Amino acid sequence: MRTINEQEFIQEYNKVYGKILGAERKKRKLTLEKLSSGIMSRTMLDRVEKGTVQWTKMEGDTLMLRMGIPPEYFESLASGEDLERWRSREDICLLVPEQPEEAAAAIHNYRKKYKKREPLEEQFLLKAEVILMLIGQRTGGREASAVILDTAVEAVNCTVPDGWTQGLESFCLSPGELDAVLLASAALFINGRKEEAGQLWQAVWDYPGQHGWRERVTAMTLPQAVILGIRMASASDGFFDAAFIPDITMGRMAARGRETLELLRRNSCHCYVLPLLDCLLEFDAVLFDEPEYPEQLKDFRKMFRDIYAWFNYPGYRIWQGISVDNTRDAGMTLKMLRTFYGKSRENAVFDGDELVITPRQLERIEKGLHKPSYQNYGRLAKQYGKFGGWNMPLLETDSLEVLEQRQLISTLMEYRKWEQAEWEFEKFRRSVNPASRRVRQELLFFEAILKEIKGSDLRECLEMLLEAMRCTVPDFEDRDMKWWVFQREEIMIASNIGSLYRRLGHLEEAKRWYEAVLFSIEQNSFRTGIFHYGFDIAYKNYDNYLGDIRCIDNTVKYGESMILKSLLLFRISSIEDLFYHIAWNAYEIAAEKPEEYASFRQVWEKAFRISESMAGFMYDSALKGFLEKRREKYLQ
Repeated sequence: MRTINEQEFIQEYNKVYGKILGAERKKRKLTLEKLSSGIMSRTMLDRVEKGTVQWTKMEGDTLMLRMGIPPEYFESLASGEDLERWRSREDICLLVPEQPEEAAAAIHNYRKKYKKREPLEEQFLLKAEVILMLIGQRTGGREASAVILDTAVEAVNCTVPDGWTQGLESFCLSPGELDAVLLASAALFINGRKEEAGQLWQAVWDYPGQHGWRERVTAMTLPQAVILGIRMASASDGFFDAAFIPDITMGRMAARGRETLELLRRNSCHCYVLPLLDCLLEFDAVLFDEPEYPEQLKDFRKMFRDIYAWFNYPGYRIWQGISVDNTRDAGMTLKMLRTFYGKSRENAVFDGDELVITPRQLERIEKGLHKPSYQNYGRLAKQYGKFGGWNMPLLETDSLEVLEQRQLISTLMEYRKWEQAEWEFEKFRRSVNPASRRVRQELLFFEAILKEIKGSDLRECLEMLLEAMRCTVPDFEDRDMKWWVFQREEIMIASNIGSLYRRLGHLEEAKRWYEAVLFSIEQNSFRTGIFHYGFDIAYKNYDNYLGDIRCIDNTVKYGESMILKSLLLFRISSIEDLFYHIAWNAYEIAAEKPEEYASFRQVWEKAFRISESMAGFMYDSALKGFLEKRREKYLQ
């Protein structure tokens, strides 16, 4: 990898996302027309790849997802309106299918409020309507079934070219678009066109493997597919036993269902997990070849039911296929940077000596009422040393393989697989350019964590993390860090800095770091209600600090709020730790408040049991061992 100097990096940074997108498109021998079809014009995609245009998060995520690439490799900026629309769609997701009347009203209000919609937005709304119609289909008769099929086909046609009913392999489709095809398959089935339904289902099931999708993208599609397959096999009375559709039989669907559950477990996902467990538990135990397997399924189902009931969260909901856990609001970002540097709006609207926008326009952008242009955002942010546009990779690289390698190391650390993490880290070190500041930051961060695990001097590890923070955060020693726009890796680094200060006995300094990063996350989450990636790590470290100073009165409620935020995300990778923290806090509070002992005991016992079960679901062997040693304490 060639060395990139700072000035060149500034000029090229906005283009990196487009470069990766274009490189992957060419690697797969996809034309501009094929990848962009139904989303944007060929010319628009060409300009996206060159980094010269603004695009919405929904468009950018879908382009990557069409190639099976998780958007989590990238950090994004979105306008206030983009995030407001996302939030409104998420509200619909939380209502469908359990509250059909409220969901129908929310869909109507979305259409009324947003007259101009992207094809992907209209597809989402139509899919939600199809699901609601399928729920009420039992009393609708043949005419209603025909309407369902027409609406399902219309949903697919929003973004998918003609010819999809004859096969999908030649098309570029995202998980959300495959969801629409699955609904068309379900609609064909209830209209008595079972052979067509089965063939379309098979095409969806095969699609991720045929196109080399990453597991975390595959996990966004296969749960829905296997649930539908099980329902069709159960209702078909052997119809699909014919040789032309061998997969839709009860035996094959039991195997597919188990395979899909393992996919969710490996990737710490809970999307559609409860309906999948319901389906699997309808099978005869002999189909699994393991007599004890249904008991494990029952334990998992009980755990998820307990979690969803505790937090009044809909275990039966739909997912819209994109997430904002790595996204910052453009207006809030500009406001926080301006505050961090102590600038007034009147001074912040200049790019050198030239006025970019008026102070009034900046105020509206900061409030999320106005969308800044791609160019104007770049000019306004550049004065703060913040470069990059609406999508940017986590590292300064145009290599998707390097981003995947970085993600693997992070995941191995997440599950405390330190030897494997160290081995992958050494490979990673040889693959990247240490002269780039975000790469240098990542190297310092990984090395500091691995040194700490090996028992190195904590002060040395702390200095490495502070150096890592300096790679991207200017002069933080003299500024109020809570107004810094902490990006993904900065959240992790700041949280660990606070942790090391705590372990070294510098509690005030630890508090300063914890409260700064948590305040920053809160500000960034203001418009969506979604906390950004790494918030759980920041909270857990802060919770340890509160335990040290015995300030634990509100920690159970705080922990519950963190878990509720986690449930809104596809991945719930740290949720088992969060439940243990609730158990610990409830136990400690009860010791100080004997009059509330009984109620807190119920909390800690329930939280501890969920933590145990979730550690098993996640294959978190390190936590399982930790909890086993403490079982007698919490479950007397």
